Amino acid sequence: MTEPGAPPDGERPWFVPVMTAEGPDGAWGDNVQDDAEAASGNDAVEHDDAADDAADGLSGVAPGTTLAWSGWAIDEQLPDRLCAVTRSLAHRLTQELPELAHQNPEGGQHFNHQQLMAAMEHALGTLAEVCDGRTLAGEDLGAAFGAAHDGAVIAAIVAATTDESAVAQQGRWLQRTSEEFHHAMWRRFVPMDDGRFRVRLRRGERVLVARVLAEQQQRLAEDTPDLAPLFPPGYGDVDPDAAIRSAEFASLTRDDLMMGRRNALQSMQASLGERIIDADTLAAWMRTFNDVRLVMGTNLEIDHDEQPPPVPWDPTFPAWRSYSLLGNLVHEAVMALRTQL
Repeated sequence: MTEPGAPPDGERPWFVPVMTAEGPDGAWGDNVQDDAEAASGNDAVEHDDAADDAADGLSGVAPGTTLAWSGWAIDEQLPDRLCAVTRSLAHRLTQELPELAHQNPEGGQHFNHQQLMAAMEHALGTLAEVCDGRTLAGEDLGAAFGAAHDGAVIAAIVAATTDESAVAQQGRWLQRTSEEFHHAMWRRFVPMDDGRFRVRLRRGERVLVARVLAEQQQRLAEDTPDLAPLFPPGYGDVDPDAAIRSAEFASLTRDDLMMGRRNALQSMQASLGERIIDADTLAAWMRTFNDVRLVMGTNLEIDHDEQPPPVPWDPTFPAWRSYSLLGNLVHEAVMALRTQL
């Protein structure tokens, strides 16, 4: 019997998206719906933003997504190790346990011992099917994602009640599996064997990115004061001499830097609809995402990454949401480009 040990650390993906629909134009499975809706005009795309936001929840699965275990995960025997985890947990459930109960932390449903055990049994049965190496799509993928999440929650309840370190570790396996499902389902830049990347931006994300790029284009055209974060003082400004030298440096370089940023933004606007891009294009996207994020962060008075978001009814919340998405896109672009090093 395989000993699972602790779930592996690191950033290598456990699951990878696989192609589910490819025609002569190279359509990527999760973009088929994008293409059909884009043909109906921007109004339809805008109308679907709320549906995209709803899909951010636990059960959301990108249209057409199909996942398989990554080659690295198979080499590390992660399917077998996950199976060992599910078997160990299933065996623990057959033994005597204290009375368990759980109250939804948001004040929702209360679960008694019998309900928790039934939910855990169902979750473990669903996850056992993940271990056979087959691909997962549609309802099967959503069920596996939900099972990993539910199993992790219930394992944590059992571990807290019994103070059993083995169950706690098994719960961490299920939690990590849930996280890996989520990352793979919504990975936006998927490395390809030829060094290029498949772009999997959701339709609402493309609309939002196009909107903030247009706003940034207006700022660059007018050279507005809020572009200051993009042009920090070359020699600092802590004393008069440094400020003078920084001003001289800016007079020599600012026009060229401004033109470079305008050209990079226009290039991104032209390529935003592409489904496959090369590494240079993704790197240019990353820099543009970061430029826009720096300006938005200054306007929103965000001074550190751990700053909590405003409440949803705050007037700045839509801009904060855009800022948050840009941060995610920068991070995902960096991680994708690192696979080419």
